[in-house]
Amino acid sequence: MDESRIPGRATPEATRAHLAAFTAHGQHGHAPLGSSGLLASRIGFGSYRVDDETPDHRQALQAALLSGCNLIDTSTNYTDGGSERLIGDVLHDLTRDGRLRRESVVVVSKIGYVQGENLRLAIDREQAGSPFPGMVKYMDECWHCIHPEFLGDQLERSLGRLRLGTLDACLLHNPEYFFSDAKKHRHGDALDVLRAEFYRRLGEAFTFLEEAVRRGTIGCYGVSSNTAGAAADDPEATSVSFMLKAADEAGGGDHHFRVLQLPMNLFESGGALLLNTGPERKQTALEAAAAAGLAVLVNRPLNAIVGNRLIRLAGGEAHPPGGTIADRMAELKSLEQEYRTLIAAPAGTPQDAIDPFFDLVEQLAGMPEQIEDLENWRQVEQQYVIPRINHTARAMGHNLPADLQARWTQWWGRCLPSLEGLLQAIARESSRRSRSRSASISEAIDPLLPAARRDESLSRKAIWVLGSTPGITSVLVGMRRVAYVKDALGVLAWPPLPDSLEVYRQVKRARVK
Repeated sequence: MDESRIPGRATPEATRAHLAAFTAHGQHGHAPLGSSGLLASRIGFGSYRVDDETPDHRQALQAALLSGCNLIDTSTNYTDGGSERLIGDVLHDLTRDGRLRRESVVVVSKIGYVQGENLRLAIDREQAGSPFPGMVKYMDECWHCIHPEFLGDQLERSLGRLRLGTLDACLLHNPEYFFSDAKKHRHGDALDVLRAEFYRRLGEAFTFLEEAVRRGTIGCYGVSSNTAGAAADDPEATSVSFMLKAADEAGGGDHHFRVLQLPMNLFESGGALLLNTGPERKQTALEAAAAAGLAVLVNRPLNAIVGNRLIRLAGGEAHPPGGTIADRMAELKSLEQEYRTLIAAPAGTPQDAIDPFFDLVEQLAGMPEQIEDLENWRQVEQQYVIPRINHTARAMGHNLPADLQARWTQWWGRCLPSLEGLLQAIARESSRRSRSRSASISEAIDPLLPAARRDESLSRKAIWVLGSTPGITSVLVGMRRVAYVKDALGVLAWPPLPDSLEVYRQVKRARVK
C-alpha cells in the first residue's frame, strides 16, 4: 500500500467506543449503519461545497470530527476533487497527531458524475480512441457513467485524494441520469425496456463493487438516488427492491449492498410517505431499506426543491436598515443617462460596450424574486454579479480619449457607491424574504413540536425532524463553518420527536410556499 495513505477502515468496535465518549448526545445521538455493524452519528458531515483551499472548511471538518460527528459524505465531483482532498488532509493530520483513530470514522464517497477534470479525462480518452464504455452524455458539461471501467479508474483516484487505503462505503451517484438522458435521445424505447437496461447496468456496477469489497478497497457499497422516493410511475424513479434484486444477482445472499442515500426534507418527504417499492409497491423507500438492513443517509435536509424552486429551510439574518432597491435604481438610472450623454456620446462608444452593464443593473432589480436566502445571494453575488460588473465596467472605460478619462473616473467614483448600495439592498430583501418564509413554515409545524423547541431556528427543527424519522440513519448537513457545526450537532442532544411523519403531512396540508 502507498505509505502516504492511511491504513485501516471503520470498525464496529472503534465506532462504538468513539461515539460512546460523547455522552451529552445520549444513545439517540448515533445509530447502527444498517447491517454493517458500524455505528454512525445521526448527523453527518455533508461536503458538497467544501474544498481544500478555504480555511473555514478545514476548521469546520476538524471541529465536527472532534465533536462527535463520525460520518463524512463526499463525492468525486464535489468541488472537482477539492472536497475529497480536504477530507484526506484533515484525516491525515488528526490521525497522525493521535487525536482521532481512522477506525472510528466512516467515510462515504460517490462515483458517477463526469465533470471538470474527469470530463477532460473522458474527452481525452475519446479523442485517443479508448472511450469509457457506457457513457451517458446528459449535458455538454455534465456526463455520467457507472461502467466498471470508469468505476475502477475513479475509485483509485478517489482513494488517492482521500489518502485512504480503504473507502468505507462507495455509492453510485445518481445513476438515474440514464433515464434523464434517455428522455432526450431514446424516445422510441418503452419505459420497461429502459428500466431493464438500467438495472442491468446497475447489476454490472454492483458486480465490480463486490469484487472491490473482496480486494479490500471498499468496505461496502450502495446507491445515492434523487428518485428513490419518487412515485413508482415516475419515468425516472428508482426502486429499492430492484436495487436489492440487482445486488442479490451480483453478490448472492451475502452481498455487500449496505447504504441508500436520498434527498429528504420537510417538503420532499416521499422517502417516508410514498408507497413506491416492495411487494405490490406497498412499502416506502425507508421501510424497504429498513427491512433489508440498509443504512439510509439523507441529503439536502435544508434545501428543498418544490416545483422548479429551491426553498432554503433556514432563516435569514437581520440587516441594518438602508436604502431600498427602488432608491438605488433611481440613482443608477440618473447615472446611466449622465454616462450616455457626457461620456459615451462624445467618445463614440458603441452600444454593445454600454448595454451589457446597464442590462445587468436592470437584472439586479428583479434578482430578489429569484434568490431564496441571503446565503444564496452571497454566492450569486460573488460568483456572477461582481465579476460581470467588473468585466463590463472595464469595457465601458476602455479606449476613451484622454479628455474624457477624468470624466469617466469621476463618474465611476459616484456610480460605484450606488452599485454597492443596490447589492446591499438586495441582501436586505433576500434576508427579509427568507425570514418571512421561515416564519410561515414554523407557524405550520410548531403546534406539532414540544413547546421547548418552538423557539429554535427552522434549520435545527428541520434537522431534528429528519433525525427523528424511523429508518433514517444519518442526516448529512453542510457544515462549512465552525458555527454551523456547533448549531447542527447541538441537535444530537435532543430526544427524538415521537411522530415526525405527522410533521411532513402537516407541511403538505398547509401548502407552505
